[in-house]
Amino acid sequence: MKADRIGKVKHSLELDEKLSSQLEHWKAQKIGGLAIMVVIVLTAFGLFGNGVVSSKKVEKAGITLQYERFLRRKKEMDVRWQLDHGQQLIFRIPIRYLANFKVERIVPDGYETQLADEYVTYTFRADRLTDAIVHFYLTPQQTGSVTGEWMIDTTRFQIKHFIYP
Repeated sequence: MKADRIGKVKHSLELDEKLSSQLEHWKAQKIGGLAIMVVIVLTAFGLFGNGVVSSKKVEKAGITLQYERFLRRKKEMDVRWQLDHGQQLIFRIPIRYLANFKVERIVPDGYETQLADEYVTYTFRADRLTDAIVHFYLTPQQTGSVTGEWMIDTTRFQIKHFIYP
């Protein structure tokens, strides 16, 4: 909008009209409205939680990993692993990664846990794996960016999250 498009009204009142200031306010209002609309659309697609933008799926060597990239602090998430083979599985998770989370539960039960070489190792025996799907339910304890490299047997998976307050 330009100031010359808005006509001044002649009146007998002594008012100090600041038309340029009003035009700036209208422009700021439109920009703010657009910014709010962008945040709403990104939220609908999952930027701040579950959704298309947040969901991540990685497949390597017959192993499928599914997790959420964008999380809320203190809201439980699921790191889901689906495996094609029914042999003994060894998950190695860096302690620095797990320090940002509380492990709520691991499904299926019946695993062995070891702590060595800056990793927490979970070993699942083949006779305990019925459907070859393993869930790690974790709750973020801190905000910010979290990165970790999980190892399943000898295959490495890079997992990255951003945790909102």
